[in-house]
Amino acid sequence: MRRLLALSSLLLAMPMAIAAVPVDIHLPANDRTCTSAAPCPVAVLSPGYGLKGADYSFITTRLTAMGYMVVALEQSGGGKMMDPDADRVTQLHALARLGAQSLATALDATSVRYPQFNWRQLLLVGHSLGGDSSALFATENTERVFGLITLDNRRLALPRSSKTHVLTIRASDTTADSGVLPTEEERSRYGSCVVHIEGSRHNDMQDEGSEQLKSRITSAIDTFLAPASAPKYACDRDSNLG
Repeated sequence: MRRLLALSSLLLAMPMAIAAVPVDIHLPANDRTCTSAAPCPVAVLSPGYGLKGADYSFITTRLTAMGYMVVALEQSGGGKMMDPDADRVTQLHALARLGAQSLATALDATSVRYPQFNWRQLLLVGHSLGGDSSALFATENTERVFGLITLDNRRLALPRSSKTHVLTIRASDTTADSGVLPTEEERSRYGSCVVHIEGSRHNDMQDEGSEQLKSRITSAIDTFLAPASAPKYACDRDSNLG
């Protein structure tokens, strides 16, 4: 793992940067085979509110084993904290927008340093607020985001596009806002995957969750991204932790 401060300015020689976005870089095991002529794939991981990118090592480990470079944002929502006295939903939408902007800033800086990876066909992975930020970025960058995996995002609509393949893994103790999830007709039209894990909890979809839950999550990711060289974006079955 390598630590990098993604800067809004690409003048990396400057002694002070504006709006630094801390990220952790996880290189794939086969990174020596990655070249500008044959670039390896990139995944960007956005954590849930109050969590860090380092709290999803079970996903990072799986993706790097599949050959992905993982750029893990340290914080969601641009590192901003919520005001307990203000409207929660309004704040979450604003934080999702900040998170999408942070994601863009991180990509701009990291891509310059790692030209041997494919920055034109991204996989985004996000939990909760990080999933909302990822969904927003994907919706606004369909030419650049080929895959999106969210863990129980609830506020921002998942992209409806044949260009962006979507997997969303749903907990059983929450509900998404109206319009966030694709309808049955949209799932059929765009090939979107909605996988429910009965008995799972929203807050447990990270390293501190049970081994059984993490296994269910990685199983759905494996099915979606296999084979690694040319994913079929297939849908896993719903499952039950009980």
